[in-house]
Amino acid sequence: MSVFNTKKIIFWGINLLVAVLLLFLIGYVVLQRLDSYTLHGQYISVPDLRGLTPSEAAPFLQEKNLFAVVIDSIYDDHAKAGTVVEQFPSPESKVKNSRTIQLTINANAPEKLIFPNLKNTAFRQTIQKLKNIGFNIGRLKYTSSNFKNLVLGFMYKEEPIEPGDIIQKGESIDIILGDGNTSNNQIFIPNLRGKTLEEAKTLILFSFLNLGEVITDETIRTPQDRLEAFIYQQTPDIEEHPKITLGSYLTVYLTKDQEKLAVQDSLSTETQEE
Repeated sequence: MSVFNTKKIIFWGINLLVAVLLLFLIGYVVLQRLDSYTLHGQYISVPDLRGLTPSEAAPFLQEKNLFAVVIDSIYDDHAKAGTVVEQFPSPESKVKNSRTIQLTINANAPEKLIFPNLKNTAFRQTIQKLKNIGFNIGRLKYTSSNFKNLVLGFMYKEEPIEPGDIIQKGESIDIILGDGNTSNNQIFIPNLRGKTLEEAKTLILFSFLNLGEVITDETIRTPQDRLEAFIYQQTPDIEEHPKITLGSYLTVYLTKDQEKLAVQDSLSTETQEE
């Protein structure tokens, strides 16, 4: 190889090395700038804004270089009007600098809803429609009719409801059903033992019955206990009275004590064996 070619290779090799080093240096500087701009690896703890108005929450957000936007409102009669009842991300979440916190505030008054025309519709369809709109299901009441369990009307606070009436969202609506004009108005009682109260409510409702008194024992001390509790006894008892009249009321007994449930199951087994 000639001296000229050797020098040429060395020249281009040096230039290539310099170019690679420059690219590496530029890339390093750019990444450092990006890390600095995005606060790479640095997170901010979201403050708890619940119970504050948006204006009261502003200083806490400014302190941490966060922003807020109100995206929705709901009505909660346990919270002060105009205050934050929900937020996303939730309190203590780790977020980046300049993150926007979405707020849901408590409305000044409950939302008003137009009651729909659901007369002469199927029972299950009616239940689903009322829940989707935002109403709660109250009591089932029976009246004389040739059509058994057909929805004939509705009541709110013992007053009849007509389509188009304005009612607050979240209110309980009583449903009037036809009795079929028959003496055969007996239905099997659902077995509620071991069910939570919410599970029992659904079973009772779709058995065309009503939830009566809810009796709690000493293990139920808080609202959370009530949610986690289960039914260990019910009245009427299904072993003694397997059937009951449509629209009747069931009393349930709540506990968190598994032994109570075991005792009731044992008694039930002994009754069946006899």
